[in-house]
Amino acid sequence: MNPEKTLWTGRPSWWTVWPSLLIGDLILLLAGALWWRGMTEQAPWAVACALPFYVLAALKRASARYVVTDQRVSSSTGLFSRRVDEVEAADIKNVILTQPFFQRLVGTGTVGLSTSAVDGIEVVLVGVPGAEAVKEAVRQARQSAPRRPEAPPPPAEAPDGG
Repeated sequence: MNPEKTLWTGRPSWWTVWPSLLIGDLILLLAGALWWRGMTEQAPWAVACALPFYVLAALKRASARYVVTDQRVSSSTGLFSRRVDEVEAADIKNVILTQPFFQRLVGTGTVGLSTSAVDGIEVVLVGVPGAEAVKEAVRQARQSAPRRPEAPPPPAEAPDGG
């Protein structure tokens, strides 16, 4: 069997954690205002309050990893406990790209994959940068994946000889 060739690997975009980053930035702005107004004793406390928001954003982003190879697509999420969703490239029937207005502006999107075996989306790559390129990598993997031989049809029953 040929070794797997990685077509794309990545993590969610920083844009997926923008609320945490925005809150951290606003708190840092407050710290700067406190310092500017001469309240130098309170400014370090404001900075300390901003740090957890940045750490939370970094951990949330680092806890997800997506891989597209020429044989499968996988989504691994979780920091302390882990969940891995994987689908064989040959089994992919639908590739769904979702890009609401804001995601289109920043060049991110969500790529969902489904097979004919299950209703709904089986693997979701959330907030990936360059979502169009990721969708294209999945399409390329699907086209180049070796097709599994289909099961032979069941034998026909002999007609009753009346």
